[in-house]
Amino acid sequence: MIWPFGRGGAAARPRPRLSVCVIAQDRAEELAGLLDNLRGVGDEVVVVDGGSRDATPEVARAAGARLVEHPWPGHWGAQKNVAYEAATGDWILNVDTDERVGERLRARLPELVASRRHAFYRLPMYWVVAKGPLRYVRSPQHYPCHVPRLLRNVQEHRYVADGRLHPTYPPEVVRRMKKVHGAHLFHLLFMLRSREAIEARMRAYEAADPGSRATNRKYYPFWDVPHTIELCDEGY
Repeated sequence: MIWPFGRGGAAARPRPRLSVCVIAQDRAEELAGLLDNLRGVGDEVVVVDGGSRDATPEVARAAGARLVEHPWPGHWGAQKNVAYEAATGDWILNVDTDERVGERLRARLPELVASRRHAFYRLPMYWVVAKGPLRYVRSPQHYPCHVPRLLRNVQEHRYVADGRLHPTYPPEVVRRMKKVHGAHLFHLLFMLRSREAIEARMRAYEAADPGSRATNRKYYPFWDVPHTIELCDEGY
């Protein structure tokens, strides 16, 4: 990535380093697509593998990512914290294997991490349902939907031990998060999975963590809520 900080005081400062953090397990095909999308984004990609039985580790290594092998602890936040601790950058971009960085977000990352005012950003997300052209689900739940994904790499910015499947950050951190507009992450779940597969995922999640039911039902079965399908205004 080119980091255009311009002239003057900003140019005199060392540019912040950005680590992209990913956790993965048995997601070789999805991970390959993500790592291709991440080419040129930031200074390093850290992939934490939880014990895959497929080619996930080999895909990570082949793409030049730094692979960290850590047994799945049964808690998404704990595994993401492992990736955060392994990151060497000043900032972290947290993405999942079924997500992609949009063109505008890619262009704006240098500006966002150069900020002296903000330390944690919520990024807007498109829940993509189809491509050719790219289309997303618009509903009160799905758009606008801002997710906390771009953060300064400091110890206070770690997940807390609540919600095995949908962990959170400390309340004082959440209050300081800044929303970004017009530069998106793309969530490809609805495009990559059939309705039957999404319903099976919800059942598995709720068996593993009954407390996740409300969040699962809020976002995953989009067909059950009033919505429209609209064109994305950028690509990835």
